[in-house]
Amino acid sequence: MIQSPLPNYTMPTQPMPVVQQPAPEYNAIKINIVDPKVNVPGVAQPQSMYSYPQSQIYSYPQAQQQVYAPTTYAIPPVQQQGQVIIPQPVTTAQTVSVPAPQVINTQNVNQTPPSVIQEPAPQPVQQPQAPVQQTQTPPAAAPAVNVPAFTQRVKSDDLEDAGKAIEEIADIAQTRPAPELLDTDLMEALLGVIGKDSSTLEGPSEKQKELRQQVLEGKQLSDADMAEANKITPLEMAERNKQYALFTTAILQNQLIDEFKKTNNMTPDIKDLPGMEQIVTTIKDNPNPMLRASGLAALAYNARPEYKPVMQEIFELSQQDADENVQKVAAEGLAKLATVMDAPAAQQPAAPVQAA
Repeated sequence: MIQSPLPNYTMPTQPMPVVQQPAPEYNAIKINIVDPKVNVPGVAQPQSMYSYPQSQIYSYPQAQQQVYAPTTYAIPPVQQQGQVIIPQPVTTAQTVSVPAPQVINTQNVNQTPPSVIQEPAPQPVQQPQAPVQQTQTPPAAAPAVNVPAFTQRVKSDDLEDAGKAIEEIADIAQTRPAPELLDTDLMEALLGVIGKDSSTLEGPSEKQKELRQQVLEGKQLSDADMAEANKITPLEMAERNKQYALFTTAILQNQLIDEFKKTNNMTPDIKDLPGMEQIVTTIKDNPNPMLRASGLAALAYNARPEYKPVMQEIFELSQQDADENVQKVAAEGLAKLATVMDAPAAQQPAAPVQAA
């Protein structure tokens, strides 16, 4: 038995007993469950009146990266010196006595005395200022996950709140590393949802079945009849929560595999993954074909080279299922396995060379 890399996770020592319950009455719902992937473009889900509300935990908007353009600092041009204005002599009408003629140096004629030219003081050139470096505030640390609170909500008898809690767990696990979610009590709560007997819960009434059939036939219903047809019964809500729990368990298994590989530099055995026994039991024995298909999709979520032989056997057996949708999901699982490379064979030590 391979031990879990986390101190707060212990592998269950005994497998959960499988109790054969009488098959509950289900309507003619056939939900096309595909392999849960993150941000897979171009995959369209068929709309049906019989489809349960699907959670949006497998598609997330990507954070947009801000692009910072370098700031351009313009250097002001040097101011041009002003033109020199030479004052002209002022002529007046007064009589001026003319002194005796003097010898005039012709070289100095029409020259302005140097003292007349006033050169303006040069203007200082403004130096460009260094750009102010903006200190980016580091992103705030992700808030701690209150695992006990999630565990209690998953175990709650309030089916609607339990389903929301399972969705929130999957959302956290897919958007950021949260090793604290690999908790024994939380995993057991999810497995309890999968294995819970829901056959005694109230299912769709005969009127709801009739109204849903009319919708499938394309008939127009009144607003009141449409609301009645869309109402989710406790049985359907419990089955939907089982579907969510299967996918969330597969997501947590994926995190556990990654953590184990970081610690031990190897992939854990598929039989040692928590919840794997419940997933396989759902695929083989659950009377609801929707959950059998969901189990196959959850199994294919962690398709890896090391798990290829075991998964291939399960998918091949599920191709013989009586439900066509289960057969289709099994075929999709085999197609995905075909794209996964086989695990490399263990290298044997080279035989020693015998000296001649």
